[in-house]
Amino acid sequence: MILGGFELSEDDGVLVTAGANLWRGAEAVGGRLTLSRAGLEFRAHLLHRQPEPLEIPVDEIVEVRRTRTMGIIPNGLAVTTKLGLEVRFVVGDRDRFIKEIAQLTGRS
Repeated sequence: MILGGFELSEDDGVLVTAGANLWRGAEAVGGRLTLSRAGLEFRAHLLHRQPEPLEIPVDEIVEVRRTRTMGIIPNGLAVTTKLGLEVRFVVGDRDRFIKEIAQLTGRS
């Protein structure tokens, strides 16, 4: 799923990158989550059944918040878009992603 799509270039400046899981239905798809000045990008590992990339431009992000995986583990990150779509990730460095996204969107 690509929301508005963007291409990362050297000028976009990668701010944070980490291994992550993207929840797609009941499947947690493993891959890499990258935040740049252009937006949030998830690329799945090659061997998943749902390998489609996810790109969310910064100007489409309206909310970012902490969540708990399975209601217990404090490593979840939820991103809500202008279209009302909530995308959930499992990522170890979620506070850094939240801080950087808040700065980019002016919601600090």
